Amino acid sequence: EVEVNGRRISARSIVIATGARPLVPNLPGIEAIDALTSDTVWSLRTLPARLLVLGGGPIGCELAQSFSRFGAQVSVVEMAPRLLPREDAEVGALVAERFAHDGVHVATGHKALRIEPGADGKGGVLVAEANGAEVRIDFDRLLLALGRTPNTAGFGLTELGVELGPRGHVAADGLLRTNFPN
Repeated sequence: EVEVNGRRISARSIVIATGARPLVPNLPGIEAIDALTSDTVWSLRTLPARLLVLGGGPIGCELAQSFSRFGAQVSVVEMAPRLLPREDAEVGALVAERFAHDGVHVATGHKALRIEPGADGKGGVLVAEANGAEVRIDFDRLLLALGRTPNTAGFGLTELGVELGPRGHVAADGLLRTNFPN
């Protein structure tokens, strides 16, 4: 049984489907810029000259290629040693090869450390660490493509004793059952 907006609903099984939002990292300096996400990028009305995509997963690669083809100078920064780290290595290599052909700068193995304001008061600089050295990448706009985080806060799940995983998702077994069998 659950209560939603003052109405009690009972059922044999209940599905918790609260959705997700783009993951915004706790990166020093990020609050000082207007970072884009896969939800907000669609509000752009002008093409940024230099777009930095933080994240080399499916969303980051798709949007990087799109903006490159629109004419932006695009850089992709990925912490893993290759693009599309959850996919087969051959797929990541194929995308990296295509990006090289299209002029997309790819920086894999780069851990973002902080964001600094741009010298001209616009855009900014991503400071990352790669092979023990600091690397600086200038951008006009920053697109965060680091995945999504579940919307689980505020639904009373912890008060009910529903177990949450380390990234805030509802913990479930292979049959998508929580610690409550229904």
